[in-house]
Amino acid sequence: MKNYKKLFAWSMIALMGLSLTACSDDDLDTNPYNKSGVNIVAFGPSPILRTNEIRITGTNLNQVTAVAFPGQGATVERAAFNNSDAKNIYVNVPDASVPGKIRLMVGNDTVATSTSLITFEEPIEITSVSPTTGLSAGDEVTVKGEYVYNIAEAIFTSGVTGAAVAAEDFTYVSRREIRLRVPLAAESGVLTMNDGADWEYEYKTPLQVNTATVTSVSPVNTDFNQQIQIFGTNLQTVESIMFPGGVSADFTVSADNKTITTTVPAETKSGAVTLVLFSGAALTTEEIIVPEISVESVNPADDLRVGDVVTVTGQNFDRITAFTLPGYGTMSAGEYSISGNTLTFTVPEGMSDGKATLTQNSFISVTFNLVMHSDAAETAIWTGSFECDGWAGNQDLAWGGFDWSSLEAGTQLRFYYKKIKAGQWGCISLRHGDNWANLPDPIPGQYDLDEDEGVLVVTLPQNVLDDLIANGGLVITGDNFILTKVAIPATEIVLWEGEAVADNWSDQPYLLSDAGAELVAAGAQAGQTIYFYLTPLEADWKLEIVEGHWGDAYASICNVGNPDTENGKFAEYDLDGNSGRYGLKLTQEILDAALTQKGWGGVFVLNGDNLICTKLTLE
Repeated sequence: MKNYKKLFAWSMIALMGLSLTACSDDDLDTNPYNKSGVNIVAFGPSPILRTNEIRITGTNLNQVTAVAFPGQGATVERAAFNNSDAKNIYVNVPDASVPGKIRLMVGNDTVATSTSLITFEEPIEITSVSPTTGLSAGDEVTVKGEYVYNIAEAIFTSGVTGAAVAAEDFTYVSRREIRLRVPLAAESGVLTMNDGADWEYEYKTPLQVNTATVTSVSPVNTDFNQQIQIFGTNLQTVESIMFPGGVSADFTVSADNKTITTTVPAETKSGAVTLVLFSGAALTTEEIIVPEISVESVNPADDLRVGDVVTVTGQNFDRITAFTLPGYGTMSAGEYSISGNTLTFTVPEGMSDGKATLTQNSFISVTFNLVMHSDAAETAIWTGSFECDGWAGNQDLAWGGFDWSSLEAGTQLRFYYKKIKAGQWGCISLRHGDNWANLPDPIPGQYDLDEDEGVLVVTLPQNVLDDLIANGGLVITGDNFILTKVAIPATEIVLWEGEAVADNWSDQPYLLSDAGAELVAAGAQAGQTIYFYLTPLEADWKLEIVEGHWGDAYASICNVGNPDTENGKFAEYDLDGNSGRYGLKLTQEILDAALTQKGWGGVFVLNGDNLICTKLTLE
């Protein structure tokens, strides 16, 4: 037990006051307080003996109609003031007063409240606290002793906000006994009492306070906006409820404090419900299950072209609220249709490789990959829809898991982008994965984007590859772009290598084996390109590429040469020349013809004059 004899002192206080009349700059002069309102500057003595006179100083105190001391029946009306003027009030402290804040009244309104507490002189002694076990929030605790009415505050659990009970909230106050109720935020622990000044006391026996428990939820399989019940004990100590996703909800507690009734918000997802107690502790329920959208199949999902019809099947499609395509954005309601659990849409102009998103609410969405047909022979190492606007720190994109050591010096990276704000400046900046430093020279710190939509091609020298390997991969940031794909050129596949001479339109060398075995082994697909490596023997040379099924009348695919002629079955597919390398883009029609056995012979035959073919590759 600790007892202290306290000295009389003036309590200087700052006040939150209500101005009653207008003020001007002239009124304020050198006084730091608002002269046009009622304010308390100081009161004293404190601590004080009950029934003794106290002086309150301030401004505009002649407007005060009553002084409300803390405690029931402790208000003194103006008629009972000992003396008063605009700056002073002299009044006797009522015997019913308890430690707490003094309030000044004008009519029924509190116009000023002290920030310091009035405290009392008599030494407090504690003899008992009961009960100390089996307590729940709302139960009454009795403290007995001498001058216990000088206790200003009882704190049930130190450090827990809301676990303190002020003297004005005691249910009973007398010189030798006070009673107070266990607050909602109370937890088991030591009961601490103080007088609002320098006396503090910890009761020797810790209090045992029952806390809330959760036993079950019904129903577990529920739906949005449906009522559910949470069962447990001491649920009156629950301050708030949070559904998955951090969504709060209103609730009621039953009279026996064993049941909480609440409604599942429209914006949530499956998961446990969190009960936050007044003490700050939290409990979780078993997981509730709400209907959520899911995707089971997408057909087709790759090699898509504008105008293709895609069918998506899954579950709970009636709950879809938005549908977003990579590179295109959110589709309007008329651009897709839902029938039962099937969604159908037509690939629009502007769609790119990446993840399509079906949205149910802010917390429930599913994605699936879509890959557009590409004329470029390449391997995508990332697809998606990464928006970078304003160099924001949370808009980085890293491939720390990509095996950069698998690349060779001179490898190209292709960054497929579209500007967010067309016609405005934008850039892509390539950084280290670990510390965001720029990649070493000769890679620039950033690449300005000249076009509103295009492909940024970056060649990686050996020192840059070494840097990516050593520093956790690649990070991309920048401004004003959406990135949809990062790819590297596909590795060249050699289909045939040798020396086939086409001279005077007489030789007809076949270059691939029967029925296109090499094409099948290479996994050739429509959209890839076969490259013919040609060496002209003279300035005047010609080449015809034909189907190589000699057992049947072969058909011309196309002609090239000098002078260039274009005729034959597939003449619309031009060959692009580049230093003696000519590319033939494989259409499905060409593939079907090449991979169909007709008689005997090779898949492709070169006919022509004055040239040698040394290699065929697939990219």
